[in-house]
Amino acid sequence: EVEKEYHRKVATIPWDLLRRSFMHLAATPEAFVMLRSHFIKTLATANICQYILGIGDRHLSNFMVNTENGGVVPIDFGHAFHSATQFLPIPELMPFRLTPQFTNLLLPHKETGQLRSCMIHTLRALQASPSSLLNTMDVFIKEPSMDWKSNARKQAQVLKVGAGENDSLWYPREKVRVSKKKLLRYNSAHLMLVDLKYGHQKKPEFNSMKAVLMGDHRVNLRARVGEQCENVEEQVDCLIDHATDSNILGRTWAGWEPWV
Repeated sequence: EVEKEYHRKVATIPWDLLRRSFMHLAATPEAFVMLRSHFIKTLATANICQYILGIGDRHLSNFMVNTENGGVVPIDFGHAFHSATQFLPIPELMPFRLTPQFTNLLLPHKETGQLRSCMIHTLRALQASPSSLLNTMDVFIKEPSMDWKSNARKQAQVLKVGAGENDSLWYPREKVRVSKKKLLRYNSAHLMLVDLKYGHQKKPEFNSMKAVLMGDHRVNLRARVGEQCENVEEQVDCLIDHATDSNILGRTWAGWEPWV
């Protein structure tokens, strides 16, 4: 029923709104292809980078498009390291935004064509040279922000662990540890479950949330793959399966507008 209602809402708006916008920007068919190609490349890069850093709250107001070249410009990174999964009342269960208007712009191949190839290339590059990214993340451990210290205290109360000055470092360490696992080809659903447990495991609906997140073995690749993917290609395929799952999108906060 959730998926049926989601698809009903998707059908209430024209399927090609974003595609029409790009066609209006383009003076020729060749220009449209170039604009779309740049959109795909920048969206793929943004998807992977935002996934590694756990950037959430990806509603439509947090995306801009460069009208000169079609490039995607993400903004507002207030929810990072999966805080949108852990702390929001309605947890975000998707790794990034890949909703119908985005995928319809990519026709005829949709998410299985150039977008998938660019995401594989981006993730492989990050996995091949992770040191710069991981060294930057270490700053959050050595000098955690006030928000992170506050979150550590909140989480310590939930988990009943120590929350002294030194103990508060466990929180940024855990967040960076999860990000490192993303570079080691871990399944996105399994990693997101860690943050879902931290924020919602004591709620009566937690088991239902977990079931939705992990997916259905009959239809979802991420549910059939183990905790760790065999290669980058499989990891990206799991991410795409995760991001486009209508059972997740149909349960997302309405302000995120997952049907667009």
